[in-house]
Amino acid sequence: MFDTTSLLLTQFSEQFTTSQPRPSLHPVPGTKPLTVEAAVLPPLLYYVALLFLPPVETPGLNTTVVKLLRNTLALVAGFLFFRLPLVYHVPQSIGLTYQLGLVGLYGGLRVLDAFISAWWFGQIPKRVTYFHHARPETPNYEHGNGDALQQREWTGGGVKDPYHHSERDNDKKSKSRGTSPVAPRNVKPGTKTDAINGGSNVSDDSSAPRATSTAVNTSQSTLNPTGPRSQSTTAETASYYFSKTLTGPKPIPVYETAKTDPSYPTTLLDRASWALELELSMRGQGFTWTTADVRHTRKTWLPTIGNRIHSIFMHVLPIQLGAWYIISTIYTRYLAATLEKDDYNPFATATRASVAYKITRQGELFDSLPIPIQLLLTISLGAFLMSAFSLGHSLFAVMLHPLSPSPLAFFPPLYTTRVWSITSVRTFWSFGWHRLFARLFLVWGVWPGEWLERKLLRKSPNQPADVGKVIGAFGSSALVHAFSVRGVLAGRWSEAAGEMRFFLLNGVAVVVEGVMWRLVRIGRRRMGWREKVWYDVWVGRVWWVCAVVWSGREFARGWVKSGLVREMAFR
Repeated sequence: MFDTTSLLLTQFSEQFTTSQPRPSLHPVPGTKPLTVEAAVLPPLLYYVALLFLPPVETPGLNTTVVKLLRNTLALVAGFLFFRLPLVYHVPQSIGLTYQLGLVGLYGGLRVLDAFISAWWFGQIPKRVTYFHHARPETPNYEHGNGDALQQREWTGGGVKDPYHHSERDNDKKSKSRGTSPVAPRNVKPGTKTDAINGGSNVSDDSSAPRATSTAVNTSQSTLNPTGPRSQSTTAETASYYFSKTLTGPKPIPVYETAKTDPSYPTTLLDRASWALELELSMRGQGFTWTTADVRHTRKTWLPTIGNRIHSIFMHVLPIQLGAWYIISTIYTRYLAATLEKDDYNPFATATRASVAYKITRQGELFDSLPIPIQLLLTISLGAFLMSAFSLGHSLFAVMLHPLSPSPLAFFPPLYTTRVWSITSVRTFWSFGWHRLFARLFLVWGVWPGEWLERKLLRKSPNQPADVGKVIGAFGSSALVHAFSVRGVLAGRWSEAAGEMRFFLLNGVAVVVEGVMWRLVRIGRRRMGWREKVWYDVWVGRVWWVCAVVWSGREFARGWVKSGLVREMAFR
């Protein structure tokens, strides 16, 4: 037993210390294993440069020499970030090598964003403080009163589908039902939460359901059964508690307002905190360059620790384990025999030609799968990624919660609408998927695309440039992801084109659906019909699922070619 355990530990240690690439990892030729110094130095230099980014009021420090030193550190940090995926790879993991490309591009562009904005536009991020006030809540319609359970959105103010949703229609429905607002029990009026605690001063609402008349009648009917009514109410009660188990503790309904700090940090300690918060804040939460999914939420819900823990165990982990099982099963049944054939072949050569042939063959192997299997693998990969992001987000939110009210403990919801509420491709990418790279795509995609459309079509600043924005955003995303997967495909851009096509096709889908919806509305107006029909929502749901999943086959093909699917199957 001791010898077996020792052997397993030795193999595990060798796997994470060897410099030989793991099977199916095809790094860029000429790259070398990542070192600790190469990984630590870029973010460290960026952090030191950020210390001096806000204006310095001390006369001795507000000099040309200090500014030159700051700018030099920023340039070196940006260069080292960009250099990471071009010079290094992680031999122990395909996924980490892929992420090295994302980190390198994101880090380098983030440094340029922060300091170019300061140099050219004088836009240095300022802190933002959020204020959360109790708001009236329309109560859920409990079972037994004749109304269906009303779904809660994490960010009611931000989930507005430009094609199918209508807030006025929802307000009319609420008024027709005669509902009366009820103030929440967990937030005191005028409660202030810094841009960071995310409602940490609010107690977790994990209490039992309110004692409604239906619940009382249910208890009495159970003790004194009177026939069919007893069975009906018992079933309703069981259904109610099952629903409560799935939905978990209630989030806190609040109105959210924000106030920008008029000044910059002055003391060294405050500057150190400001720099650390800005460097770690991917979505810019707590600062003036906050991304739209955080900034635009006026009427919102504050998730609590109970919400997050419940979500991990009742939603995230089951979805992730189920998706992993499907991915592993498909790989083992359809792909493993071919992809692992040459792993232990002593006569197999690792020339560039042989690697290129192997990568191409792996892509052809995906194309040979039955279409239903391709779609199932695509959906499973998407569900796995979505749950993985959610798991990491929730775990960090729970672990860093004791730091409240530090901005490091501020974790706004990662996804701002339910999957079944999505009715268009635009809504999926705007609210149904994470926005961790939203700032990067805004600065390096949306703004250049908008500028280019205005120049080419000679549009005034008051005219919309939506096509340029959409194509710019998806075009920048396509380049970032293609560059990253290129790092595990032997540096071959031709093999990385699948992920690029996936994002570009989704950008085209957003533009097409917008044009089609406008044409439908015009046609209905001319014919005297209502602009919105009951089946619009269902058409939208079928459309976005088909568009994203069918184009997602390009994404899945790239993950099969790169060996990422194999690594996910632990092979």
